[in-house]
Amino acid sequence: MTEHPAAHHDRLTHAVPQLVTAFEQLGAEHKALAAEAEKTTAKERRGTVNRMAECIAQAGFTLSHIVNMLATVHGLKVLGIDRQFSKDADGRDYSPLNSLGHPGETLYEAAGHLQAVAHTLGKAYTPTRKHPALARARCPQQLGTALISLKAALESVCAELAEDQDVEAVTEYTPTLTFLGELEARVCRTVPAQGAGPTADEVAAAIRANPDIARAAAATLSTMTA
Repeated sequence: MTEHPAAHHDRLTHAVPQLVTAFEQLGAEHKALAAEAEKTTAKERRGTVNRMAECIAQAGFTLSHIVNMLATVHGLKVLGIDRQFSKDADGRDYSPLNSLGHPGETLYEAAGHLQAVAHTLGKAYTPTRKHPALARARCPQQLGTALISLKAALESVCAELAEDQDVEAVTEYTPTLTFLGELEARVCRTVPAQGAGPTADEVAAAIRANPDIARAAAATLSTMTA
């Protein structure tokens, strides 16, 4: 069954909003890193945090470029433009004037840039020898959404490349898709919030109500003041 051409465009119209989401969600992480670097006094630690912020900024810049590329690919495909040549007097292709846009080539370049974004974000959260604990998300919810959206966008782009007969792209970018999932799991883990402890009034009431608790509390206090 022949797929309707509009189905091809659906992949790009899915990828672009995912990239917009990723771009938007990186803002919170960059702002948090920049603020952390500003108040960090230790030179080496500050340098690490600054490098992380720079990687986030570079990823955002590249995402902006990719969105423009995919918008171009979508427009070329919708308009039916794909490497048409000018013609000579006999109607044959005339190559000295080059050709019109090549959506397949632009799409492949966009996939390469997506891979670069993944590697840039991975570089931001590569643990250092002296400060491995810094390799974590400051805004795990937002960064997690960005990484998930980036992965979804790359999946759509790979599907579009496969439809354009570049089936090797799926294999080529599979490690990047895996990497994005692993990065999200590693740096966006959140520590469950601890439940609130008993209030002072609740502790006092428990001591009054139970002699065993009262004796235990008295013993603890005597040890602390000894």
